[in-house]
Amino acid sequence: MKTLGYIITDKKLNDIEGFVEQVKDISEADSTKPILMVGWSKAKEHNGYTSILNRRLAPGLFWTFKKSESRSEFEQDLKKFYKYIFENVIENIRYYYIDILTLGYSKIKKIYNIFNSTERKNIYINNNLLYTMYEGKVVGVSLDILEYCGIKRDKVINLLTSNPSNKIFDGSAKWLIKLERYLGNKKYAMPYFIST
Repeated sequence: MKTLGYIITDKKLNDIEGFVEQVKDISEADSTKPILMVGWSKAKEHNGYTSILNRRLAPGLFWTFKKSESRSEFEQDLKKFYKYIFENVIENIRYYYIDILTLGYSKIKKIYNIFNSTERKNIYINNNLLYTMYEGKVVGVSLDILEYCGIKRDKVINLLTSNPSNKIFDGSAKWLIKLERYLGNKKYAMPYFIST
């Protein structure tokens, strides 16, 4: 998974999520991604610092106390930071549910080619829906609708798994379960996170 945000701290943190990179200085972080500075003294040095009550230094740039300064505030702000990261990403994801009942043959063939092409792709299956990234967007297709149209679920899964370009995720891995908790009812965004 690629880096979605940065935590700036002098001390190594062991309990941060894999999608967040830990760096020692703000110059090492990508300023286009959310950043959390750890330490009140570090926050006071930033020109966006206004008060101990305002944890936002600039758009996408936040600060929190060190664990030694206030463990509960640190843990609370870390959860808020993760939530901010996911909301920020999800807000920019374009999702298209493809209803094959309303499509003509040529469009159904195109959907088939998306899922069965030789281009490397990650496919996420959840609640009888298939999701994958296509041209920067997430597309979803219902296995139940395919079954209704006479295309057996097992046949679709076998076709997808037999393609060496496809990597299938079903949410059973520990890191995926944790990621699903962050996403809540926006699981359609999962292909973005697993394809990065």
